[in-house]
Amino acid sequence: MVIEMDRLHALGSATGALRAKGVATEAIIASRESVAPGDFDRGKPVGAVVAAVKVLRTLHASERPLNASEVARVAALHRGTAYNILRTLQAEGFVAYDEATRTYSVSLHILEIAHGVLRHSGLMDLARPLMHAVSDTYGVSVYLSKVVGPCSQLLLDWVGAALRTDLYLTVGRQFPGPRGASGVIMAAFGNSSEPELERLFAQVAWYQKPSFPEFLARMHEAQKAGFAVDRASTQGITQVSVPVLSPSWELLLVITAAAHSHDIDSDAVGPLSRAMQSAAARLSESLRLLHLG
Repeated sequence: MVIEMDRLHALGSATGALRAKGVATEAIIASRESVAPGDFDRGKPVGAVVAAVKVLRTLHASERPLNASEVARVAALHRGTAYNILRTLQAEGFVAYDEATRTYSVSLHILEIAHGVLRHSGLMDLARPLMHAVSDTYGVSVYLSKVVGPCSQLLLDWVGAALRTDLYLTVGRQFPGPRGASGVIMAAFGNSSEPELERLFAQVAWYQKPSFPEFLARMHEAQKAGFAVDRASTQGITQVSVPVLSPSWELLLVITAAAHSHDIDSDAVGPLSRAMQSAAARLSESLRLLHLG
């Protein structure tokens, strides 16, 4: 792969210029395919940037490192375009390259940007004390997630040690689909249609999965109560989730408390849910001061 590119570079500056022009043109075309027509009214997208974002998203979504051809195929880019983007991102520290397998993966350097986003947003300064207060008072682990799509959430932070955490439950992990108490909350306060919910619900696994009508009943109950309780998605674990809504009632964040089921009995759910709703209300009041993106 490297030898092939070296030969292309050796053809001379004229060929290189033509190829660069073709890469730029293709990147712009790729950007236009992925951006809605109305977006151009707000400014001209930079094709190379859009293509680079597609490459990063492709690497992020993959369960294993990918070579340049695989990245190009998944991202719908010309192989030369994908290769040049990968090498540039590698030089800038955002992509790691394995010489032995000639594959690429997202670099840990991305975490520095993620940390900066959370730090500058002001969210953690407000949320962490509230999360710790709930965790310390009720002996639960508390998780804060951002809603990033239809019934999909991105874990921003968690505190507490009420249970042994899943080894893969790390900040930045995305959880798709309506599952558990947080899934019920996203269904109850999000804007997904019932057919869309049913499609997404069919794709996720629960320890004891309810029927879709039963899930809808839980959703309607959460809409009335302002919180959701789940004892069926994970064996031996009880979850309680509440929404954090914007002033216009848009669901932005979800707060979830979790512990072993024997530590959260029916009598404990009421006080815990009220404490979480109070924390969510405090966050909602401060949303205008935050930069959540």
